[in-house]
Amino acid sequence: MYELNSTVDGVSIKRAWRQLAWSRVSANVWYLGFTSLLTDVSSEMITSILPVYLVLHLHMTPLAFGAIDGLYQGVAALVRTGSGVVSDRLRRYKSVAVVGYAVSAVSRLGLLLVGARWAPLAAVVTGDRVGKGIRTAPRDTLIALSTVPDRLATSFGVHRALDAAGAMIGPVVAFGILAFLPGQFDLVFLTSFCIAIVGLAVTCPVRTDPARRRCRRTCGSCAGPRVPGRSERCVAEKADRRHASRN
Repeated sequence: MYELNSTVDGVSIKRAWRQLAWSRVSANVWYLGFTSLLTDVSSEMITSILPVYLVLHLHMTPLAFGAIDGLYQGVAALVRTGSGVVSDRLRRYKSVAVVGYAVSAVSRLGLLLVGARWAPLAAVVTGDRVGKGIRTAPRDTLIALSTVPDRLATSFGVHRALDAAGAMIGPVVAFGILAFLPGQFDLVFLTSFCIAIVGLAVTCPVRTDPARRRCRRTCGSCAGPRVPGRSERCVAEKADRRHASRN
């Protein structure tokens, strides 16, 4: 009877909850994860219907669609490296990531305005991928800075799970709208834009320098003038000491 009661009291429940790996993930990671979920819902709504919209609805030639699709797939990879360099130099990871999310959101609205004109449509589609390239590196850096080294895999796993969930939900929402309202592509674009704005708003509570704040709160060694990388090294050293004490 004693063992049964001890397993259901408040202390034991709290201890069991804390032992769950995902329950120890930083709030920053959850905010960024839900931002990625909503942004991927918005992005995949467009990606999934883009061939139908361009070829069947706007009667674009397969060659023109192939050119736009190539831009859509290739631009993010080209922008990603530059975004990482800029983020490291400015040390403003949240600001750069928010710019990327905002560029992608605005591009959704652009699809409502450009119509069937090839060049503006290509520019809007390219803008969406530019936004993705801008936000990826600083977002991943924020996740890393928000997490102690021995929980990095868990944090990135949580983020990727939410990201993948968004990629799954997006096409379902888009084709669900078209199933009930055939040909209403503008409604799909508007819905995608609204979801992207909500995702952008979720970034507001993200802390800009989580490693520095965590270090200052726990040991105070980073309370002086800001030195690039000092807080991250301090957090890593404390994690190493904690890991060594366990062994």
